[in-house]
Amino acid sequence: MSHNLSQPERFTITGPQGETYRGGNQEWYRDLWQRRAGCGPTTAATLLAYLSQTHPSLAPMAPAAGHTQAGFLQYMEALWPYVTPGSRGLDKPESLVLGCRSFALSRGCVLQGEILKIPRRREKRPSPAACRDFLIQALDADCPVAFLNFSNGSLPNLDSWHWVPLIALTEGEGVLLCTILDEGAEKVVDLALWQETTLLGGALVRLFPDPAMPEAGGAGGQWHGIGRGF
Repeated sequence: MSHNLSQPERFTITGPQGETYRGGNQEWYRDLWQRRAGCGPTTAATLLAYLSQTHPSLAPMAPAAGHTQAGFLQYMEALWPYVTPGSRGLDKPESLVLGCRSFALSRGCVLQGEILKIPRRREKRPSPAACRDFLIQALDADCPVAFLNFSNGSLPNLDSWHWVPLIALTEGEGVLLCTILDEGAEKVVDLALWQETTLLGGALVRLFPDPAMPEAGGAGGQWHGIGRGF
């Protein structure tokens, strides 16, 4: 079974020569440190741009010209003071949630977030079913997920110590095939294999409109029970 967002075309960004990208790319930052450490702010910008265009109560967060590379870079720069990497990058999922919520408040919006951590120690990790349910609940509510991985395990197409947006999920026998956005392109990774083979773990983060907001639609009432709330 597949779980997809309602408007995945919203992630398409057009470059100056007419080329197209899927989501942002930290390599667009002008500063060298931003290019090295900017996967967290880039992921945050990608998630918030989508949410602002698909959830009416979050519309004031929308980028002014987010469908062009130049316009989306401006949005990435606007997020940076709120979602700011430290010397180890953005290594705490709480920092992404709190930064995104602060940015939303600066635009007059109320955003909520939940975290599902995948610890380094295997015996403390949530079950694959818990990870699947966390993702399905977000995607079915039309909310992309931020995926932090400290170690890519056996996944050759996923960088370690890296944030990426996760926008779709297909369940199979023993696999969780997830579509992620990385370096301006779509990739497919097996989250079940990652969870089994990662050495350092990571986290999943979902952001969603405040359930109390009248235009949050059906998403708000679905959030309960899994992960750590903010």
